[in-house]
Amino acid sequence: MKKYALLLALILLPALSQAFLLPTRTILQKTVENSGSGIYAVEQDVEFPNGPETLHLKESWLIQSDHTMRVTVSGTKELQNAIKFQFLYNGGQRSHVIEGHHKSERIPDDFLERFFNFRSLEAFANNLVRFNIIPSHAINKKILPKNSEDIKYDAEKWVRYSRVDGVVTFALGEASNPEQEKQSPGIWIDQDQFVVRKLRLPSQVEVTADNYNQFARNLNYPRIRTVRWGSNSAVIHLISASARPASAASAFQPGSLEVAQKLDGLNNLPAKDAVLEFYSRFR
Repeated sequence: MKKYALLLALILLPALSQAFLLPTRTILQKTVENSGSGIYAVEQDVEFPNGPETLHLKESWLIQSDHTMRVTVSGTKELQNAIKFQFLYNGGQRSHVIEGHHKSERIPDDFLERFFNFRSLEAFANNLVRFNIIPSHAINKKILPKNSEDIKYDAEKWVRYSRVDGVVTFALGEASNPEQEKQSPGIWIDQDQFVVRKLRLPSQVEVTADNYNQFARNLNYPRIRTVRWGSNSAVIHLISASARPASAASAFQPGSLEVAQKLDGLNNLPAKDAVLEFYSRFR
């Protein structure tokens, strides 16, 4: 109780009442607590502008953590059998099957799912450090003083309040000037729900996430995500998310890959280049 009384005193100090921000460690820890535990099956529909129409691709994910997951992508309707491929992410490698052979390469730098499927504070923070969003010492534990008179508020210059589509967030990362040609990387976390509302990587790809729902084992996941890069965009709609038993981990072994790459259905489609870039960079 004494620990929380000191923290409350810190929040209520008159001189700081308008400027106090939660420490980075607390923000990230509370966000991780809303990110679920164990393995989940996630079904999504991804929309790409395709001339006068919209191209829909279906993604079937099996996710254990930010670095262990698998996705099967397929076309819909008449393209169901003309577009199909599968990626396995494990041990820092992305594997897939091409012409009957297993191929592995390093997971792309702009792989976005690591920022929506973390399971630990350390993993989440390490990714933010890697992309120069927060400094390496940002989640160091702070020792509270024994007396409230000794409390000192050390502002973290990489944390500030901001709004994303009207929602108040904790913005982590260096503030950017809208007139800058290149914006600073950052992540925006809802101050009430503690979920990721926006992400910007050094490559300038941006993701906004909205309409969060809660699923089994306290997984909070967005119903809608919009990815923007250059002049391109894709909208990800969540169809379902459900918990899976620990035995499902067998699907993360290299030998479990069974779908060979098939991209014939993309030929002559206006969305072809955007789809290929999306799945080579962000998946």
